[in-house]
Amino acid sequence: MRGIYAEATKLKERFTEHDLRAKCASDAETLEHARALLAHADGKITERVYRRKPERVKPLR
Repeated sequence: MRGIYAEATKLKERFTEHDLRAKCASDAETLEHARALLAHADGKITERVYRRKPERVKPLR
């Protein structure tokens, strides 16, 4: 079945549901927002496993 979807969508690389969760967590504005989206009780697992982009910091001025 995977071949059918890969051809229909022009996928070049394989991915899993964990990759989708990581994308969601990485695109969230803050670590707390990502933690809430993934329903983690503690932000440590969210930060260690699912946040794959650096944290965005807002300038002070």
